[in-house]
Amino acid sequence: MDSQEIELRQDSAMLIRTDMRSKKISLKEANAKHREITSTIATLGEELKHATNRLDELKSGRGKKLASAPDIEVFEFWLSIPGYKGSIQKAKAEMIMHGSLQHVSNVSSTSKSGLGGGIVGGLVFGPLGAAAGVLATRKNKVSTQVQQVDTRQVELQIAGPGYAWSVLAHSGYGDKFRELRDLINACGSNLKRIQDSLLEQASAVNLLQEKLTKQQAYLQIAAKEADERSVAYEITKKEFTNTRLPLFTDLKFRWQCLSDFWQWLAILGGPVLLVILAGITTYARIAAQPWLSQAIALAVADVLLWCALFIVYLIRYRV
Repeated sequence: MDSQEIELRQDSAMLIRTDMRSKKISLKEANAKHREITSTIATLGEELKHATNRLDELKSGRGKKLASAPDIEVFEFWLSIPGYKGSIQKAKAEMIMHGSLQHVSNVSSTSKSGLGGGIVGGLVFGPLGAAAGVLATRKNKVSTQVQQVDTRQVELQIAGPGYAWSVLAHSGYGDKFRELRDLINACGSNLKRIQDSLLEQASAVNLLQEKLTKQQAYLQIAAKEADERSVAYEITKKEFTNTRLPLFTDLKFRWQCLSDFWQWLAILGGPVLLVILAGITTYARIAAQPWLSQAIALAVADVLLWCALFIVYLIRYRV
């Protein structure tokens, strides 16, 4: 293969390589678009799932379940209590506290007669000692115990058109009854009908389904486009592989294209420098010179530099 043919083939390979890189960028863009649409479809799928669940809640005629307690269930548009199950509109709830919390004090006293001390004192000191022993050992102890008496009870009253109901429980139900009272009053005063919410939610579900259908159609187009660009890229890549010069021939051609200055610089900075460093390293090891590690480091750095230059060459001209 003469120099003119090598040069023509080299130019042709570079043109094909430029086209290959352009098609590679185009393929990356198509794949990115495909991933973006896939992510959008996943997001729309989650939204549609939640919207459908919400629609099912409204179709039940009750809406979302908000709270519950024994014998009580509160929904957005529905109330279930003993004796009534129906719309929560115009329902009202009130919480009343009965009883009180009292503290009762019980006072008790105990006394010790001191007879034992009087007997001992009488035996030792006579009558006066007996009297002194009784006084010294007589003790009165007073203790007070405070007892808490809790008679508090909380009552929840619920009333609406044609029904009324109440429940009485101990004070520990205060927070739960307060929550139920607030929810019932809020939902009972809401004038929005469940039919209106049902229509709005059905419209939202249909809109999401339309968006999802469009995105699925876009995904098919994007997938087809990505496949086409992938095939075009692979064809151009194969053409470039068949057209480019063999590695040794390409290196020889590029070496010949270099000026004398760069050729001498490469020779001196490559094989010549490595031979010198190898000799210095051998001498330093035999003579036990302290700069042995510096010489080895320079040799390793030179090898790494040429390896890096070769990798840059491969990336820039061979792939």
